[in-house]
Amino acid sequence: MNFKQVLLGLRFLFLIRTLAEKEIHPSCILDGHFDLTAVIRKGDVNIGGIFSANYVESHPDLSFRNDPEKLQCSGFSVADFQAVQTMIFTIEEINKSDTLLPNITVGYKIYDACYTHFQATRAAVLLTTGVGDQHITCDKFPLVPVIVGGCWSTQSIAVTRVVGLFRIPVISYFSTCACLSNKHEYPTFLRTIPSDLFQSRALAQLVQHFKWTWIGLIVEDNDYGQNAGGIFKDEATKRGLCVAFYEIIPAVVTPSKISQSVRKILTHKVKVVLIIASELIVGIIVQEVVYENISGIQWIASEAWSTSKYVYNHQLFSHFGGTIGFAIRRGDITGLKDFLANTHLSQQESNPLITNLWEYTFNCSNNNSVHTGKVPCTGLENLNAFASLYLDVSNLRTSYNVYKAVYAVGHGLHSMIEVNGFKDFLKSQSIALKPWKIYLNGTCFPRTRFSYNIYAITNSFSNIKLLGYLKNVNFTMDSGDEISFDQNGDPYPSYDLVNWQKKENGSFFIAHVGEFSGSENLSVNEHSIIWQGGQKEIPVSVCSASCPLGSRKAVQQGKYSCCFDCVMCEEGTISNQTDSLECLVCPLEFWSNTQKDHCVPKELEYISFKETLGSVLFGGAFLGIFLTITIIAIFLYHRYNPIVRANNSHLSFYTLFSIVLCLLSSITYLGQPSAVSCLLRNTGFGITFTFCISCILGKTIVVIVAFNVQHPDRKAALLFSPIKQKVLIILCNLFQIVVCFTWNILSPPQPIRKTLFDSPAITLQCDAGSALAFSLVLGYIGLLVCVCFTLAFCARNLPYHYNEAKLITFSMVIVSAVWITFIPTYLSAPGKYLDAVQMFAILFSCYGLLICIFVPKCYMILLQPHKKIRRMQRK
Repeated sequence: MNFKQVLLGLRFLFLIRTLAEKEIHPSCILDGHFDLTAVIRKGDVNIGGIFSANYVESHPDLSFRNDPEKLQCSGFSVADFQAVQTMIFTIEEINKSDTLLPNITVGYKIYDACYTHFQATRAAVLLTTGVGDQHITCDKFPLVPVIVGGCWSTQSIAVTRVVGLFRIPVISYFSTCACLSNKHEYPTFLRTIPSDLFQSRALAQLVQHFKWTWIGLIVEDNDYGQNAGGIFKDEATKRGLCVAFYEIIPAVVTPSKISQSVRKILTHKVKVVLIIASELIVGIIVQEVVYENISGIQWIASEAWSTSKYVYNHQLFSHFGGTIGFAIRRGDITGLKDFLANTHLSQQESNPLITNLWEYTFNCSNNNSVHTGKVPCTGLENLNAFASLYLDVSNLRTSYNVYKAVYAVGHGLHSMIEVNGFKDFLKSQSIALKPWKIYLNGTCFPRTRFSYNIYAITNSFSNIKLLGYLKNVNFTMDSGDEISFDQNGDPYPSYDLVNWQKKENGSFFIAHVGEFSGSENLSVNEHSIIWQGGQKEIPVSVCSASCPLGSRKAVQQGKYSCCFDCVMCEEGTISNQTDSLECLVCPLEFWSNTQKDHCVPKELEYISFKETLGSVLFGGAFLGIFLTITIIAIFLYHRYNPIVRANNSHLSFYTLFSIVLCLLSSITYLGQPSAVSCLLRNTGFGITFTFCISCILGKTIVVIVAFNVQHPDRKAALLFSPIKQKVLIILCNLFQIVVCFTWNILSPPQPIRKTLFDSPAITLQCDAGSALAFSLVLGYIGLLVCVCFTLAFCARNLPYHYNEAKLITFSMVIVSAVWITFIPTYLSAPGKYLDAVQMFAILFSCYGLLICIFVPKCYMILLQPHKKIRRMQRK
């Protein structure tokens, strides 16, 4: 047994029961009423419509003592009535078409929901079951296969939940809440306006584009405001933007709440404020801003009020001029203006909303003019006599969405009828139900729980079919716009970026300054934008000024991420972008420049002749050489002087010559190191200084032996002949020469580039090559100094006029002190100062020898020659 057989069986049982109940229950009776303002024209197929031509609802007496009064709506909205007329115009255009729904008349049932979800729910019940309608006949149920509306997200949520039980599709032209894309909760909802998901992303991208990182957010306490505001806040956080304050305007607006919200602008010192709310709420905020005289704020508008003609005017331009925001994509509707211009008061019987239009436009009254204080409306008034918002079709946005929605319904019905046939379509609607009655085959029967369920199962299939065809519509409007829906019932996202500007004649206009399409495609014509205060420069709204190049952001503890301090990058790190979160470390051979904004090659560091340190060291070496040569000249000139002859003159000349060589070797520590200079530095100094100490050691030994031999004979004299002294010096230098030769063969010193990440320069140094050889060279010199010091110390008390031991002792003390101090200083000296320390040690050692040993002799020779000679003769 298949499903159709089961369904036929259920219908048969249902018919038997309803026939049995027919004699007990009377025919259809009116069970309550809503008395909503309606614009109705019946056709073969009727389309429902829920609009809000009025936006103020009077609350009836609900004391339950009397019957509630009829709801009264006021506050006529010309823009919304234009949308109502656009739906009527579109349906008439479809009825005239030979290709779309031919030979089928489309009717409509349009109700005024008065900007509230309560009235929208009542309208949904009327369009579904007919409850509250002012007739007693049993019409087929539901009364319409599809509904166009509502105008706000909260209305659409309420309407969709009611009619969704019967699988009636709802196509909204102005409901943007992203929540309505959830097909699990709202499976029958579609719309011709993009979701707030895309608008919020577009707004966040716009704010990021102009680098506004510190903004205020004001939203309305409804599904539209809170959903859009929440999505925007999340998107802003992802993009590194900060919402300084997030104010929610409640449904019941109080002056204190509005004042508190507006004052937050001054408290948080924001320069850019985004408002996501309806025209009514924005109008209240605008009044408070003007009252508080808050100026200099760049306002961002959501699509709900970005093109509202009720908000901007001449009085508000000083505060709201330059407002920028996204608007619904504008479109043109051919023939609409003529249709609107043909509206006349005589049509009020079929369209009672025309009465409201007439009273609003001409400030007249269709009721008793005595009580209203207005002149009576005559019907002779001419809509074309002056420019009115009703006839303005230059900026069609909401009405264009209505136009697209109705055409989407037309194409969906057309596709369904083409596949199923018109007779089958009407047959699927033949079973009708009211909450109190069932209509079947022209007869009205009482409702039972069983019969209601039978109908719900049977009739829902037709609506599901229509919903499927509506989801799959894909057609192109005469304007070139392609109409289709995605899997969530949403259209392709597309917005116009608009800017409130003033013409030369002082009139307002909305300038098109950019577009947003897709999910991330934003294009902005910045040169066309006029900012708040008539400025051409982009306003700045930041919590903290942007960190320049060479610095990084340091977030202030406990504050927003957009509130930060700018900290200069450390040495060796750079920041080549503004608002960098961290500084980048330069590569090993690069260093940050003075501005810390890019890396430059590190300077080559060595002791240059041109720098102060190099000049001082070179001057010291040159002065030492000059002093040594001067002493040599003095000794040569006075070579027969007893002082020169008495102190082993040939060893004195060897010592002075070795000091000159040693001072010359120290100059190799200056300038850029090379392979030759590195060899001469260590080995040259080691050999020459060893030769110098060896000569002094020889002199010391000669003094000790000569003055401790009581009876010198020929054999003793031969032991200390000049030849034997030279052999001693050669033997002392032989070890040092072997070590240096081996060092240069196996692991010679080489120039290297020494660099560290935390060093601003590349140090050019000579690598010792072998630390062992370097230690042996210095250690051997130290050994000779110790031996020489010991021997000289032992000979300090020998006869004064021949004694040179005291002078040698002092010189060895100085040399020892210099090299003992050299070791820790050398190990801790950084960079090029390593070479400077070694050169200072060499210079001080040489100067110590000259000053302690040779300068006193020169003093005696030059300044007191006779005194010394007499003393020597007396002795």
